[in-house]
Amino acid sequence: MKPKNILFITSDQQRWDAVSFQNPIVKTPNLERIAKKGIVFNRGYTCSPVCTPARTSLLTGHYPSKHGCNTIGTSLPEDYPTIPAKLSEHGYFTGLIGKAHFMSCLTPGSFEAGPNIYDRDFFREWNGPYFGFDYVRFVTGHSSEKHAASGHYGLWLEEKGIDTNNYFGKGTPHDVGTWALPEEVSNSKWTADETMEAINMAKQKEDPFFLWASFQDPHNPFVVPEPWASMYKKEEVPCYDLQEGEMENKPSFYQDLVDGTMYENEPELHVNGMPAPCIGELPFLEDEKKREMMTKYYGMVSQMDHHIGRILDHLEKTGLIDDTVIVFTSDHGDYMGNHGLWYKGLPAYEDIQKVPFIVSHPDCKTPGDRSESLQSLIDLGNTFMNIAGIDPDPGIQGINQEEAWKNCDTEKRDWVMVEFRPTESSFMQKTFIVQQYKLVVYHNRTYGELYDLKQDHEQLNNLWDKEEMQSIKTQLLQALASAEMEKDGVLRARTAIS
Repeated sequence: MKPKNILFITSDQQRWDAVSFQNPIVKTPNLERIAKKGIVFNRGYTCSPVCTPARTSLLTGHYPSKHGCNTIGTSLPEDYPTIPAKLSEHGYFTGLIGKAHFMSCLTPGSFEAGPNIYDRDFFREWNGPYFGFDYVRFVTGHSSEKHAASGHYGLWLEEKGIDTNNYFGKGTPHDVGTWALPEEVSNSKWTADETMEAINMAKQKEDPFFLWASFQDPHNPFVVPEPWASMYKKEEVPCYDLQEGEMENKPSFYQDLVDGTMYENEPELHVNGMPAPCIGELPFLEDEKKREMMTKYYGMVSQMDHHIGRILDHLEKTGLIDDTVIVFTSDHGDYMGNHGLWYKGLPAYEDIQKVPFIVSHPDCKTPGDRSESLQSLIDLGNTFMNIAGIDPDPGIQGINQEEAWKNCDTEKRDWVMVEFRPTESSFMQKTFIVQQYKLVVYHNRTYGELYDLKQDHEQLNNLWDKEEMQSIKTQLLQALASAEMEKDGVLRARTAIS
């Protein structure tokens, strides 16, 4: 039998509840199409709350503590073993369409940074390979940022007669509003167009494919073309906020963030005298402004969903959809003003650690169902290789979730872990999650966090120091130590006894 195709679709910085099947306000009919043929997983988690570590873990099947890209600004060595490289070795046509972020986007000389990403002549001739992907159509950045008009997308815009200076690089990362860029040349449309072309290439080659369609939305700046900019009304959308007293029993840096003192009590969270990046400096906006941000955020999601629908239509038209495993998720979430925080970063809330997670497997026995089975982005690499009939390399750290992807009643793991090391200092955070509880520990710190997610999904009440919770905390710490021992997963076979 020909191995199954794999279509891996990701968004960028999408909250777990910014989808119609978790929130009826949001219009994502095409993600619903995937869900009706497959399974919605309510407990999907990232393995790092910022872009580069999470995306590099998707690429490699290794946690950030193993591949070493601990935060934004880091770069994976080009010879590092990857999942697409392994699939390519076994006859798969592998393609990356859209955002990569496996290398620093800010370091001059990096492949994914300026001035390289603006070299139109280079991208006119180059289509890969890149980190094991045979075929690449590359872009970096987000929405209206200057470097979002980069790579193959920037070249395509210019070939379409678009003066990118009119639409990119004029504002700030915090911009909100209607984007004058015509919808027909948006990055979401381009990503879908290029994904469909890659499907055609694989079909012509008669090879199974592994394609990663990596959309840039709904990452800030929150600007989106019409008709998506006007799709949502301010009075319809949620308005997240900081709850009174919720920071009082948490580590001190939580209060530092909402006070605007930015890690005053944690000097190790500073880089060159500045606080570690990623938390937005927008702690207390008026409700009207917050609602405007949410309308555009949801508009970006719905625009992306529309173009995902075009990809699904193309799979149906080419007769490939019944032979294709489709996975949709995001690299991490977004606080969107909840708890007084914006974007992503250190505070270990569900807002950024949970992600939307849907799988449509051709052999699904429970289509249209929802599952409470724990899913981690770290498992995708191992599972993709299992679907392809490939034995995973020794050292891969995720587990094979294929049976859980085919049956909503199957559970393959009883914990997930989220790692974050925001600077090159010794400061580290690990979040350990089981069905009921979330434990957050810090390297060389006596403080920590413990939440009962069934009773306190918003994590307002830190139970770390509660006397009645000490036995449960001890059990969770022991389980965390055991999980650390399990993480390496596949081992090399013994070939001799002595």
